[in-house]
Amino acid sequence: VGGRHQGEGREAVIRSAGEGTTVRMEGQGAALLGVTVDGSGGRFDLLDAAVHVAGREARVEGVAIRNATFGILVENAARAEDVKAQVRDNEVIGDAAKSLGLRGDSIRLWEAYDCVVEGNRVRDGRDVVLWYASRNRVFDNTIEGGRYGAHLMYSHGSDVEDNHFDS
Repeated sequence: VGGRHQGEGREAVIRSAGEGTTVRMEGQGAALLGVTVDGSGGRFDLLDAAVHVAGREARVEGVAIRNATFGILVENAARAEDVKAQVRDNEVIGDAAKSLGLRGDSIRLWEAYDCVVEGNRVRDGRDVVLWYASRNRVFDNTIEGGRYGAHLMYSHGSDVEDNHFDS
């Protein structure tokens, strides 16, 4: 996705073919807004995700994600210092029937800096994860039925505020 894509009330559905990542966002300023992404491949080693953000200053907002191994992955762009992604007001629902070890992360930031993760509702995934991802803001999210809720490793200077965690 290299531009702006928006659906009406999440009625527009992007359905996985059952392999790999369903939506890959690589262009600077790419936006995925107000759609439903249904599914992804099932490989953990390849990080099969509903939405994979690798472009700088991308936005994922108002997206519903279902039936995916990983929900939203924000990973290092060409220059990790310039990622600055916005992940707002999304709903990521995992598979409660799977054991926690077989669920992917609902939202994951990897080597992503200065991002905002705000107002998301995640349920029955593994965690919201920030790894090697500094100066990020994670606030006003609801995280239910996961392992730790939020999991930060080597993520200096990140703010985690006003989130609701429920096992």
